Amino acid sequence: MDTITVLLVASNPTMCDHLTGILQANDKLRLESCSSAQKALKLIKSQRIQIVYSDLQNDEMSGVALVQKAKQIMPDGYCMVGSTTGTAQDVILAMQAGADEFIIDPYDRELIENTFEKAILDVTKQQPSIVNQQFLPKKIITQEKALTSMLDIAKKVAPSTASILITGESGTGKELLASFIHQNSNRSNEPYVALNCAALPEQLAESELFGHEKGAFTGAISRKIGKFESAGKGTVVLDEITEMAMPLQAKLLRALQEREIVRLGSNRSVSIDARVVAISNRSIKKAVQDGIFREDLFYRLNVIPLTIPPLRERKNDIPLLADYFLQRFSAQNGKSMSSISDETMDFLVKHSWPGNVRELENVIQRGVLIGSGDVLLKEHLIMEEPVRAAIETPQFSVGMTVREMEKTLIFNTLESVNDNRTHAAKMLGISIRTLRNKLNEYREEMGISAE
Repeated sequence: MDTITVLLVASNPTMCDHLTGILQANDKLRLESCSSAQKALKLIKSQRIQIVYSDLQNDEMSGVALVQKAKQIMPDGYCMVGSTTGTAQDVILAMQAGADEFIIDPYDRELIENTFEKAILDVTKQQPSIVNQQFLPKKIITQEKALTSMLDIAKKVAPSTASILITGESGTGKELLASFIHQNSNRSNEPYVALNCAALPEQLAESELFGHEKGAFTGAISRKIGKFESAGKGTVVLDEITEMAMPLQAKLLRALQEREIVRLGSNRSVSIDARVVAISNRSIKKAVQDGIFREDLFYRLNVIPLTIPPLRERKNDIPLLADYFLQRFSAQNGKSMSSISDETMDFLVKHSWPGNVRELENVIQRGVLIGSGDVLLKEHLIMEEPVRAAIETPQFSVGMTVREMEKTLIFNTLESVNDNRTHAAKMLGISIRTLRNKLNEYREEMGISAE
């Protein structure tokens, strides 16, 4: 198979243009598009289509109905449905019709890239090398000793069959680490299959993991191979593992212990050989204490625990990452921006980055798109509004005076907005003058000259 044929079906030409713009850089893909579900069915019948994307709402036939008909013609094909307004019921109906993926926001570039990466791996199980570099995982960039030491451990354990548990705050790069482990294992030429446990309704999660037989439930018109089987001898990544329902946790535990699964609607066991990497941005130990996660499953997954430190603890990585994102987004968008001013870099290093690497990436991308010239300047940056909840629980303790509590709240608020007094005063509900007077009082207490 030299190329993979992708059919894009959308009555809205803007959607087809958007998807084409993302996918056309991959010379291994041949793109077809149409605005009619009936035309789509004719194309599927007349030529070999391996991947189909359809909007949930088309003119004369819904994406769900199209998938159901398409699967009858191309049972081994990969079908996905997309919608900006999809509900849980839409997802259930699409999956029951045979859809392999449901994309809630098909305008998100990274989401499209990741989804099509999985689709490509699924239809090229025997030819993993066909995947273009555009769809390969992004690299981990660091010079911090704590993270490089952890990467060394990850590389050492990658060839093993042991389950790995990756934890860390949102946006730190946990999926990148999972991909790094896969690429450094003996399974690197095998499929890499990822599933977000929070993205699927509970009724469909078991089918996604373990598959189902034809007739297993209403709408199961054909056999579906689950993630464990499609991964073969590769890697299965279970993201947001703490969101998995308790009944499914028991079945996952059995699958890991026995190294076999049973498809829904079948009584025959199927051996599995995939390596499992679990990911969580929550404390699984606390989830166990709260009774929402099985303790025995935790110990089964936690054979090799790896934790990624937040970006605020990796200050030396910020210049490296910022420059990497600048070069990447400049090249992608045909910009000449090639450096970051010293003032801008100093600002980036001092920022607390509650959204971690993902937030930094977004800030640099916006700066490249909005800015002009060869240098990224501070005025090109549009920072995200701080999350109010982060400052609504300052570190108070019994015995503190009201004045001490006030002082703590003011300093915590200023820190959360990088000392922007205008923002801080607005969040505290006081005037800038009052805030300035308070700060002068605190400085006088510490023997520092007031402003």
